[in-house]
Amino acid sequence: MNYPLAAIIFLLSLSVTFQPAHGRDATATEEIQPLITTSELVVGMNRFAFGLLKGNKLLNDAEVTLKLYAIDGSELSLVAEVKAPYQIASTLKQERSVHHHPNGTEHVHGDESGIPGLYVAQLNFSRAGDWGVELLVGQRSGPADIVRLAVTVLDEPATPALGSPAPRSHNLIASDVKNLRQIDTSPRPDSRLHQVRIADAIAQGKPQLIVFATPQFCTSRMCGPVVDIVRTLLPVYGKRVAFTHQEIWQDFADKKMFPTVAEWRLDTEPWVFVVDSDGIIRGKFEGLVTARELEISLQEMLKLKPARRR
Repeated sequence: MNYPLAAIIFLLSLSVTFQPAHGRDATATEEIQPLITTSELVVGMNRFAFGLLKGNKLLNDAEVTLKLYAIDGSELSLVAEVKAPYQIASTLKQERSVHHHPNGTEHVHGDESGIPGLYVAQLNFSRAGDWGVELLVGQRSGPADIVRLAVTVLDEPATPALGSPAPRSHNLIASDVKNLRQIDTSPRPDSRLHQVRIADAIAQGKPQLIVFATPQFCTSRMCGPVVDIVRTLLPVYGKRVAFTHQEIWQDFADKKMFPTVAEWRLDTEPWVFVVDSDGIIRGKFEGLVTARELEISLQEMLKLKPARRR
């Protein structure tokens, strides 16, 4: 089969420079490295979120254009070109806390470890399989940097899908434990996030926002900030929406997760789900999410007219 010369040249570039979105080993610290926070991509519209690292420092507020390429054997075609604007996650300062790693090491997170924001684009994938993503990163001076990576798209999500019923979980709440630290590894656990069982809220027709996160044992630096961002929404939405923080590890030393995490089929953290009064998932966010994104999801969910309950 004969292929256009341009496609052959680009495919040769693809084999060298389109790296897997996860587990990339950066060898040149001055090269821009993508920090992809979205591990699950499925056929249809997806939120694709990422950070940028250059010289071991986060690159914030760059001008980023994202190009999406469909890969079909040796054929490559551009299917979309969109802007990926930088979004501020929160202006909150993260409290100092001890962060434990799976290998037993630990270090202190302080204000300097907070992740102020991320880049977000909406990508529509027409089929499952491998796709190419090209990031054009413009800065104040010099030409734009080009970052290429490969992503894999699934037919169906492994986690609960948008529009599907939320698992009727019987998560532990504040009244079940003597100390909130048994179900929350935040530096200062917030009892307001541990008042309602997910199953009970669904039975009562109460909308929910559920954050799955483990601030002390997070494999990234995102769990603590995401829980803090969720808490900022309580004053405005707390009377209309049940807010729940589900800790990941019931016993970190034995790698024993809480049953609720297994019921929701989560292999990464953090996750945030927005569930309507009928128990249907209307919003889901993996990794770092901004307060504005959550507010938009909550507002859209609260506008939905509840279906007749049987």
